[in-house]
Amino acid sequence: MQRRTRSFHQAQLKSVAATTLLAACASVSHAGGPAFTRLFASAEDAITSLTNPAGMTRLEEPQLLTQGIVAKSFAEFEVDENRTTTDGGDPRQQDPAVIPSAYYVRPIINEDWRLGLSFTVPAGFGTSSGPNWAGRYYADDFSLVFLGLNAMVGYRVNDWLSVGGGMSVVYSSSEDTTQVPNPGLNEPDAKIETEASGAGIGWTASALFELSEQTRLGISWSSEVEPDDDVKMKLKKSTLPEPIVDAINTQGRNIDMKLRTPQRVSIGGFHEWDNGWSATLDAMWVEFSRFGLTEIGIAGQDIDVPEGNFNDFWIFTAGFGFPISDRMEGRVGALYVQEPVDDEDRTFSFALDKVYGAGAGVQYLRQNGHLVDFNVSVLNTGDAPVDTGPLSALENRGRVAGKNDSPYAAVIEFVYHWK
Repeated sequence: MQRRTRSFHQAQLKSVAATTLLAACASVSHAGGPAFTRLFASAEDAITSLTNPAGMTRLEEPQLLTQGIVAKSFAEFEVDENRTTTDGGDPRQQDPAVIPSAYYVRPIINEDWRLGLSFTVPAGFGTSSGPNWAGRYYADDFSLVFLGLNAMVGYRVNDWLSVGGGMSVVYSSSEDTTQVPNPGLNEPDAKIETEASGAGIGWTASALFELSEQTRLGISWSSEVEPDDDVKMKLKKSTLPEPIVDAINTQGRNIDMKLRTPQRVSIGGFHEWDNGWSATLDAMWVEFSRFGLTEIGIAGQDIDVPEGNFNDFWIFTAGFGFPISDRMEGRVGALYVQEPVDDEDRTFSFALDKVYGAGAGVQYLRQNGHLVDFNVSVLNTGDAPVDTGPLSALENRGRVAGKNDSPYAAVIEFVYHWK
């Protein structure tokens, strides 16, 4: 019985591991402009407290900024019936994600020092593929909330150089339900429910080079984080003998994971012309090859860690700002994200592909001096083909293959600057 329960957990932890990795890899979901532009060198509002803390020295007065992002994917995964061996058809469409955040910056000690505090939700996901689709034994229902508390300081060294950095405490909480085939013919599926939570600490260091009043360069580094996750798993509606189910659930209350989230290096440039036009170019490198689970233990016994096979990748954004009136500025931007995982390594819990995007928005100055931003971006998230492979047809979960149709997403951002 011990061998059987151990084998069951090893198979199911492949799904749990992928879910945990997806939670951890969610990049900072913050935008300074449409298509996630104006991040690392613009240093024009309190968002810089997280993206480049050195830029806080450009803010002369206390500033509070609140932000809300709504992201909706219109991609529909279409099952390839010629290769899929499990019945059930296509999954349900994904739910929208709502991502709030708040940033506060103020001078401290003297005019050269700044303190920045922020509350962010780097990721918030919710998918409900359904208990009857062809891939129900790989992914069914999933929800994730990722919370970050960040404390940063900035210091102006001289007229052209500022430095900054600080600490981030990140907490994640996720719930996942996956169907499990019951032994015997015409038996309804069982299901395994998983809850995972954990916290980790990360560090940031940055610099801002002000080459002139109109031109500046920024660089920022964020460390690896390796938090411990406490995982709870429970098997329900199973037709296995009760002693086996009890043994599985007993072990499922004693699962520990340790994962490594990757370090990131970000660089950016900003320039403003005399006519009020401005341009930004930003890039982020993510060391994704080191990203993944490093330890999994069940009831104090270590098990094999699933292979990640991820790629280091770059994110590039470019944007322009231009005056529309005395109180309004228009903005446009473009985005490109390299493929983080090859087609043969992609899973349903990690269905990421290369991304292209473009967006437009406006910033409006109110009579009371507060600023309001409104941005809309459209993304092409790629076909993201998934194939569990011909050998999976021999497993109880079956082989499932397919790709996204209409792989597009819309992102709407609203920002209010309190001054």
